[in-house]
Amino acid sequence: MKHLLNKVAIVTGGTRGIGRAVSLALAECGASVIALYARSRKNAEELEKEAEAKGLKIRTIRGDLAHDNSYNEIIMQLQETCDHVDVLVHSAASGVHRKAMELSDRQLKWTFEINFFAIHRLTRDLFGKMGKGGSIIGITSPGGTRVIPNYAAVGSTKGAMDALFRHYAYEFAPLGIAVNLVCPGLVMTDAAKALPELDRMLNITLDYTPTGKLTTPENVAAVVIFLTTEAGSQIAGQTIVVDGGKTLLA
Repeated sequence: MKHLLNKVAIVTGGTRGIGRAVSLALAECGASVIALYARSRKNAEELEKEAEAKGLKIRTIRGDLAHDNSYNEIIMQLQETCDHVDVLVHSAASGVHRKAMELSDRQLKWTFEINFFAIHRLTRDLFGKMGKGGSIIGITSPGGTRVIPNYAAVGSTKGAMDALFRHYAYEFAPLGIAVNLVCPGLVMTDAAKALPELDRMLNITLDYTPTGKLTTPENVAAVVIFLTTEAGSQIAGQTIVVDGGKTLLA
């Protein structure tokens, strides 16, 4: 399926984990993908090499969206290279894993800068390049609505992101731009491996997941792709849960 031929897609956090799978899936559908990333050049180079071997169009841009100078450089590059943007996927996320009362103001503000304010700034600055048929998709987390141990900072940002996207969806729908969220269950990415009490969470997740298996980055990417198709064009302001049925029981 090459429904994204001649389309431009931007993926934040697009060189590892879920974002990497999304970048590849969008490119396989014909899109010219720009994968934004903050840290590992090695991950970016590996993605570029895989894309080249498969004949896919993926380029990477490095920069921290939470810092003004770096953010402005990224926007300048995007403004120069993209005359339009058709798909915008917000996959980048980070933050401090601590109990609520252990969080300093600085740690909470930093987490919000990455997971909330950077999302809004990028959406606002690229919005003028999007038109009818465009799609904005955010990767959220069960921690936005439920308690996950030591997840107070990140969970708070995801809850705020969920609310913001509902307003995006309402405001953008009349313009033909669909806005939705995809909420995976526990996915074994590098970010997940940094979670405290990971082994316990894995056991609980598998016990409460009817399919008996963890969600993969490719599972999430497939849902993102569906939301960019004509079949998904009438879905607006929704959170699509991809967790093997875990939320049926937990």
